[in-house]
Amino acid sequence: MLPSTVEEVRNSVAREAISYVFESCSLSSVVRFIYTPIDGTLADIELEINNSNPIHPAEAGGITIEMGERNWEADAEEVERHFVSCEQVGECVEARWQWKHRDELADFLYRFRVVGKSLIVELEGGNGKATGVDLGRVVGAFHPRLIRVPYFNFGDCDPHILYTSGVFVSSLLDWYGSDASRMFAPTAEESQRQKKINGGCSYLPKSDGKRNPLRERWILTVSRRFEDILPSVPVPQNRPGNPSNELIWYNIPSLTPAEESYVEAYERLLTFKQWGMDHLLVNHPADTWHDGDGDTGLALDGAPAKGGDDALGEYLDALADLGYTFSLYANFRDISSLNPMWNEDISARGSDGNPAARTNNTYLLKPSRAASMAADHAAAIAEKFNNQATYVDAHAASPPWDRVDCDSRLVPAAKFLSTLQAEQEVLASISHQGAAFGAGGSHWLYAGLLHGYLARQSGPQPCKNPLLVDFALNHLHPLEADAGLGSVEEFFGSEIPESERHSRSTCLDRYLSATVAFGHAGCLPESETWGLASVVKAYYMLQKLQTYYVGIRVRDIFYHNDGNLLETTDALVSEAYEDSQVQVVYENGLTVHVNGSWEKDWTVEHGQVTYGLPPGSFLAHSTDGLLAYSADPGSGRIDYVHCPEYFYCDTRNSRLDVGPIALNGAALVLQENWKIDIYPLDCAGPIKINISHFWPDRRIPRFRLLAFDHEEEEKEIPNAKTTDKMVEFEQTEGIYKYRITLPEWMVEPGE
Repeated sequence: MLPSTVEEVRNSVAREAISYVFESCSLSSVVRFIYTPIDGTLADIELEINNSNPIHPAEAGGITIEMGERNWEADAEEVERHFVSCEQVGECVEARWQWKHRDELADFLYRFRVVGKSLIVELEGGNGKATGVDLGRVVGAFHPRLIRVPYFNFGDCDPHILYTSGVFVSSLLDWYGSDASRMFAPTAEESQRQKKINGGCSYLPKSDGKRNPLRERWILTVSRRFEDILPSVPVPQNRPGNPSNELIWYNIPSLTPAEESYVEAYERLLTFKQWGMDHLLVNHPADTWHDGDGDTGLALDGAPAKGGDDALGEYLDALADLGYTFSLYANFRDISSLNPMWNEDISARGSDGNPAARTNNTYLLKPSRAASMAADHAAAIAEKFNNQATYVDAHAASPPWDRVDCDSRLVPAAKFLSTLQAEQEVLASISHQGAAFGAGGSHWLYAGLLHGYLARQSGPQPCKNPLLVDFALNHLHPLEADAGLGSVEEFFGSEIPESERHSRSTCLDRYLSATVAFGHAGCLPESETWGLASVVKAYYMLQKLQTYYVGIRVRDIFYHNDGNLLETTDALVSEAYEDSQVQVVYENGLTVHVNGSWEKDWTVEHGQVTYGLPPGSFLAHSTDGLLAYSADPGSGRIDYVHCPEYFYCDTRNSRLDVGPIALNGAALVLQENWKIDIYPLDCAGPIKINISHFWPDRRIPRFRLLAFDHEEEEKEIPNAKTTDKMVEFEQTEGIYKYRITLPEWMVEPGE
């Protein structure tokens, strides 16, 4: 995870009096990391940036310890820290310290070296007395600012990046070089108040009461370029290829424990199919396997109250007939005490030695056992139900330190790295059997192991965070096909009022725009609460567009500020990124503009048209003619997508001529084989279709207009008007689709 840089850097180490100076020299800056062995804490380290006043990046930080049956902070005066020695060994400096409290002793080795733009500090020892490492707070920084990086998080809290004196600073413990039980970051409020850019790690006792000896690697990186201080995300070997970039995600909501549950789910999906939504990934919830008891770990039998295996199998067969890709839920985190495989040895242990309890008579499954069971269980589900994909819950939704096994019989025990490695093995084994997706939230630690994650963001209100897209687009986007931003409700961090659950909601606008900004596949809102019009909009605004960016590498990222486009570093320095007005250019030529601001408008020129982008809007266009936007092209804000496969628009309560259609409302238009299908939504007044738009320069007779209800029965249309160039009609209750087609005498029998 060591940050990398493309800039040439010269490193050196030298002794000055009792201090050791590690220098990182590049064309852009000279950074001196100075270690002076005085206190035995991380406060002994100073930063000098281009000869500026020194900064203490980890004041009050260091090793925390248990002595005298009490836990002590890193700088506790009650613990004596005695300097033993400090010497240079090659390019490293090694310092030895002995800590003493009454009759207890603990020995520590600190090893320092500089690599590129990073100071690396290795911490070892403690005789099992160390309880963790605290990374302290920043003191002495000039006008310090803390920057949050979306999708780089430690659960619900995030490490931050410091900006001061013209440089960016990251302070990270290497999660691949740690023997700790957990890592932690400060809350957003604590970060700002105390200028803490990171938290640290802690060591839990194993079930025998002993802790692992301390082994940590602290990486302190300083650079004028923002890209240089972000951690590297390793690319897995034999990474599974990305699935189709056409798939829009639909997560089936929780199923009630009743036999009609699958019927209701199928009817919703049948409606989606009737509306032309062919490219769906249908993910099923945990209660496919249970009726409220939460027994989902290693489950293989359909929930009894929903009809068991027979009902589930019939439903899935019908789903396959619709042509949808569907996944079944798999849980390799928990196991119920009622599971036939249950015994206490299969459960992880807490520090107290007891099975690690969760909820509803379930316990944490040993990560080491899950790794050996996962592939066989996923294969068993696929063989029994013929599902095309697996949806893996839990593992990438939260960090691995939430699932640590403290069983002292294991080697190693009480280490989150053991959990991380076991879970990475779990995900890799499943994805190499076939399509595999999962719940996200901490998925940066599992990047590239599944085909994609539901990309929930951390924090109480993710929608309020600036659209800083670089980490996600440069490090995660090339490895997987992530979807959405969690649900709409998760993105806003609160229950959305009923009055805002509709297709023209500012909440839905902002959710779709942010999805585009991060290069994610679409994730449909729940049709029961948001309505069909919202589902149709979410699907057709993103379905074709995402095929131009999912799996495509990013070429450029810019942030808009007062008519100028700034590169990321300049946008962060000037704070322009906080306006969340971002332009992303992909290697295939797709250009995306997203205005994630809450207050400011943005004007963009394209194709001799000036588009006004109000807050929560976007514009996307490709070199081959794709045009998609939720913006104001000069006559008011509308939603619009025009591509060879379909045309969608929503005039938002204004009567407008939009491409081939004139209407007040929303409509989807599909055209093929001398048929034009129109699906209107909430239209007021007449709908006019310009036929010559689809079939220009052709002399053809007057067309027919057909109407269909949801049973696909043809109905009469009162007051419809047809000519050889135009068809006009009004939306009729009970009719969902209108078809313009050739006159009967031109249709051959059987066609």
